[in-house]
Amino acid sequence: MSEFTKLESSDKNTRVNGATALGNERTKASLRALLETVEKDAEKDVRKAAIDSLLKLNDPEAVPILERVGENDKDRGTRNKAKDAAKSIRASGTPLRETAFSEEDADRAREDYRALEEHEVKQAGLKVKIQETLTYKIDRENNLVDENNEPLESLQGQGKIQVTNTGKNDRIWAIDAFLEGVDEVNFDRSEGQEVVVFGNSFGIKELDPQETKSVSFDFQVEPPRLKIKEDFWDLEKPESPPTFSRGTEAGMRFTLELTNEYDWPLKDVVVTKHILDPSTSADTFEAEQGQMQKEADSISWKIDEIAAHGSAKASCVMRVTLPEDTNEPYSVGDTVVSYRSIDTSLSGVNLETIGGSSSVFQYISRNEQEENPGDFDCEFELENTSEFEMDLKEVRIYEGPLDEGNLRIEWLGSDFSEEERSIDPGETFSLDPWTITVEEDGAIPQFGRELDLSVKYLFDAEIVAECVLSGYALPFMDIEVTKTFIPMILPSFRRTEIITENTIKSLGSTDVEYLQIQDQIPTGFEPPTKEQVEITKGDLSVSESDFNLEVTEENVVLTIENLEYTPLGTLKQDEEILVKYPFFATAKPEEEFVGSVIVLGNIFPPVKPVSTEAEAGPITVIHKRRKLKIGKMVSSTLNEALNEYEIVIRGVNEGTAAIHNVEVSDFLPKGFELVSDTEEDPPVGFEEHSSVKEGKAMKWVYEKVEPDQTVEIRFKIRAPGDHDPKEVYRMLLG
Repeated sequence: MSEFTKLESSDKNTRVNGATALGNERTKASLRALLETVEKDAEKDVRKAAIDSLLKLNDPEAVPILERVGENDKDRGTRNKAKDAAKSIRASGTPLRETAFSEEDADRAREDYRALEEHEVKQAGLKVKIQETLTYKIDRENNLVDENNEPLESLQGQGKIQVTNTGKNDRIWAIDAFLEGVDEVNFDRSEGQEVVVFGNSFGIKELDPQETKSVSFDFQVEPPRLKIKEDFWDLEKPESPPTFSRGTEAGMRFTLELTNEYDWPLKDVVVTKHILDPSTSADTFEAEQGQMQKEADSISWKIDEIAAHGSAKASCVMRVTLPEDTNEPYSVGDTVVSYRSIDTSLSGVNLETIGGSSSVFQYISRNEQEENPGDFDCEFELENTSEFEMDLKEVRIYEGPLDEGNLRIEWLGSDFSEEERSIDPGETFSLDPWTITVEEDGAIPQFGRELDLSVKYLFDAEIVAECVLSGYALPFMDIEVTKTFIPMILPSFRRTEIITENTIKSLGSTDVEYLQIQDQIPTGFEPPTKEQVEITKGDLSVSESDFNLEVTEENVVLTIENLEYTPLGTLKQDEEILVKYPFFATAKPEEEFVGSVIVLGNIFPPVKPVSTEAEAGPITVIHKRRKLKIGKMVSSTLNEALNEYEIVIRGVNEGTAAIHNVEVSDFLPKGFELVSDTEEDPPVGFEEHSSVKEGKAMKWVYEKVEPDQTVEIRFKIRAPGDHDPKEVYRMLLG
């Protein structure tokens, strides 16, 4: 755990140790971390440890904050300690250099001395990369959405600042980094974070060769400005969407357009259009930029660069055949677009500067003149013993000790070109020699020196993004029709009405806006008139002005061009429309009739239609004729003394059609009476009718008498007294 990270610990003792240790690291990053701690930490022991370390660093930058703590801290001991520290630093404080090169660093430089031949290639020692990552999802209108396709106003991105020692041999230490644009981002301050940002700076104590340390952050950003537009068009009618029918190949052109609305180019753009249906074929690839091709289960399009405010277009032909037994629409998979942008940032974070130390050998030679004792020829030299190119920023040489001497030589890199400030690996830098006279016999000149030197660095900023347009179902239109005739049996040689019903159902996800019914007219049938046509959807119906009717020799053709403007509205999935009208037929015996209908469905204006067909029938013809014979037989019984007679009434259906409601009546003359109940075959019983000429009528009713069926009625009557036998033969038949 680094000393900076310790300050973020939840354990008080760990924070005390971290604050104490930072007093030994003479860097601006340490200073600013301690200043934040002394003002914000909740524990007084931690705040006191931070004040002690600030006193060690002795930088006047700490004075205003220490004075504020001395006035406002809730602990009296902390207030007194802060006041004393502020007073001491104000009196003798010296600003820390932005990249301090301590005596400890110089010792390390001598220990890490390498042979010059190992540093033949100069290079920047530090590589800093700010990488921002976006992963987001959009809908077909390019609106930013979450995983549940709910709208989002902004997007959270993730960022990482990586610092790498690019060398193969040498360590780099005392690394201080300063950032710009940190106000709108949130740095990771978790306990395991290896680098912690304080304010706008962070420090890294040491990086071994090829070692990388990083600090993470997140940020909010407006919806990304890469627009994706994709469409599918019918091959036979360009600029119209495709339609699909089960079992029939559908051809379509897939078009894709990317528009870069950023102020910078997009690099390494890769588009992957996933195809869910393995039977889909793709060919005829065309791309304004880059290359488009078919992969195993996707179409890929790779583009090196899309210019700022530029666009790129590509297309291909796709063919698909839906299975015969499916009602599912044709679906395509996700469209995934990945891209990079370099030398830019969405969060606003940028690197102001970074510096670090590596192995150098610096010395001042003091050579007493041969002929002038006491006069010393002096020269400052700095040898770059590291494998990195160095940037020399400042050299100051004082006569006498560093804290007491007078400034003798000052070399400021800001006055020179970058090339003159640069010291290659193995190169020695020297200042112009000077001469100094020492009066004291045997004394050697004493010099103090300040050196601001840093390895050079490379800086790279990059945005890496992945955009997902979720898969969706293409417009899918399908219909089915059911046809019926009522009745299915016709009598011969009679003009009969046959009601025709065509029920049309939408099966697809696309609303049907156009319908055409092509109904075959069976041979010999009379077609309907427009006034006889009924078109309904549930309780809704249309008027004659809403459709066209054309009758040819073979077909009745009914067309509704735009259902949307009728009372029915468009035909949506699983909705039905009933088209009903009569045919008329005069049929001959033993004829049969079969009807068929073809229904076309479409959008409006029409493109390639979907179609379906159905049959009804056969309608059969029965030759039905009614022939009924009814007779009566009267016989005298052997019991003549009782004047008794037996009556038999018989009816026979000799025709080819059943006869319904056959009513048989007989007359019971005045003075006669029934001997017993009547007997019928089949039994139906009788009912008395009204009186007829002072007698009575009896009635038997048969609901149905089938062809060749015989019905029979038997009963006995007698006349108790005188009678006229002729009256027995009178009968009434219905």
